Amino acid sequence: MNTSTIAPLTTLPKNLPLDGAIAITLQDGVMIFRASQNIQERIENLLDKREETSLNETEEQELDDFAAIDDYLSFVNRMIRNNFLLENITKTQPEIQHGA
Repeated sequence: MNTSTIAPLTTLPKNLPLDGAIAITLQDGVMIFRASQNIQERIENLLDKREETSLNETEEQELDDFAAIDDYLSFVNRMIRNNFLLENITKTQPEIQHGA
């Protein structure tokens, strides 16, 4: 079985609120973890600013940190969805009878 890995985080962004940073939604009966609306707006603001002018070092680091968190959320969501799909396939497939 091939398992995916992800690089460990060393710190969380200093501007990341520890409460309310993650939103949970349901998609096809599976919980999906996403950055909260506030975090998404902050990311969009940083991206918009970067298009107009350069970000300072702190802002660049914040954007990089948010990208790393997004990678983790994507990883968690893939693992949950893959597990959900695997369980459903296992439940719906008929037992294979071995003939003599």
